[in-house]
Amino acid sequence: MLNCTDQSSGLYPDAEEDPKVAAGRVLAAVADHLTDRDPTFPMDPCMRLVCIGAEAYKLADRSVFGDAPAMSRAALAEAPEVPEGITRGEYALLLRKAAKECGYDVSGGDGEPSGGENR
Repeated sequence: MLNCTDQSSGLYPDAEEDPKVAAGRVLAAVADHLTDRDPTFPMDPCMRLVCIGAEAYKLADRSVFGDAPAMSRAALAEAPEVPEGITRGEYALLLRKAAKECGYDVSGGDGEPSGGENR
């Protein structure tokens, strides 16, 4: 049964995309979220899991039929732990570094690759 949240966002990664690069895509999206919303607030370690799951769901076309569980597991495996006392903005920098290490081009800064090589 479809849910009202099962709406196409057009952001679903290419099926041929390397899972590690897809993890980087999720981490970059989480970094953007943390930077855009209350970057000076403390980063709660529990929010790491919540944000990764939410961004994976969005990137997997907001559908129960998407690949959000696999994307979130891959992103969680690549995401750094949350150091004590770090802000959301500071953690976003760590996530962008991890996304880059996954092979995802984060220079666009908006959760989308700056070039076509990661699409």
